[in-house]
Amino acid sequence: MPFLKAQTTIVFPNVSTYLDTLRGSFSAHNMVLHPDGDGHVITSSLGSARMTPREAALDLTVEAPDPIAFNRLKHELTGLIDFVTRPENLEITWTGDAPGAMPPADLRVLTVRHIRQLTPRMRRISFTGSDLARYATPDQIHCRLLFQDKGTTTPQWPQLDDNGRILWPETGKLASRIFTIRRIDPTAGTLDIDFVLHGGSGPGSSWAATAEAGDIVGILGPAANGPKSAHWVLLAGDETGLPGIARILEGLPTSAQGIALIEIADPAEEQQIKAPPGVEIRWLHRNGVPAGTTDLLAEALRAIDPPHTPEDVFCWVGAEYTAFRDMRAHLRTELGLPPSRVVAFSHWRRGMSEEDIVKAGIGSVLA
Repeated sequence: MPFLKAQTTIVFPNVSTYLDTLRGSFSAHNMVLHPDGDGHVITSSLGSARMTPREAALDLTVEAPDPIAFNRLKHELTGLIDFVTRPENLEITWTGDAPGAMPPADLRVLTVRHIRQLTPRMRRISFTGSDLARYATPDQIHCRLLFQDKGTTTPQWPQLDDNGRILWPETGKLASRIFTIRRIDPTAGTLDIDFVLHGGSGPGSSWAATAEAGDIVGILGPAANGPKSAHWVLLAGDETGLPGIARILEGLPTSAQGIALIEIADPAEEQQIKAPPGVEIRWLHRNGVPAGTTDLLAEALRAIDPPHTPEDVFCWVGAEYTAFRDMRAHLRTELGLPPSRVVAFSHWRRGMSEEDIVKAGIGSVLA
């Protein structure tokens, strides 16, 4: 069967302003970019694309071997460009092959197997599922969960149209949130996710608080960069970054050296994590101060002087926006770490829901 092909030309007066951020966003979502003439070739497990900036415009072409992968790749590109360039209010319309609405290529259905309360505020939910190999990538450790209403026995899932836009089922839009894959065994068909029970009304925490064996969720992804090899590692995060830090620590070689800084509510939230002997875990306790309001994490990171040159250090950060912003600035400007040696994410922003962040665009979490 011949490859399906589509193209779009986006009117984009400020295209040069956004190119670096676009390339970084594509790389963080399981895509590989290669310079090619005046543009870039983009490859992923779904297919390939070419991005070529022009004066006041951006050309994109996309190819994929089947309709499901084709529409999913258009969705990835369209959604990321929308998010990164939100202030520009760009219009993106694809032309070319049009197979019609298709299910997401990466959608898998997970069933709750069992639940374990790790600490008073952290709950591990273990799932079973089929064909999970795509999620077992150490450099892409996040996923998106789609939540079904309690008691749903015949779930309906979204599809993607010929412009890569989401078509929600007749039952309505599904609530969703992004999480870290804590552990995965694709051979056994099992996957663990640790949920922070923060007592709010968000769909992830609310779902986890009442989850039972047999409940169903959908999963999409994976995305977001994981660890890179280094002589010395520096990991820093709050409760939302803790699952990622724990997964990275457990995947490091026994010879690894470094420090992990983890901000939590109080000593009751400390966990047993299997870390290499040469990596020290430092727990930072808020002791009654609300999450997202302290400088504990940023100050602890500022006090560290890595014992290696910047090229031999790797740093991973996952935290609330204010701490993330301060830590990233310190790592880049004061420690001089190159962007290739830092993976930093704002996992949340105090006072904003995910819907607020999506509406505002990437500046609300990466400014």
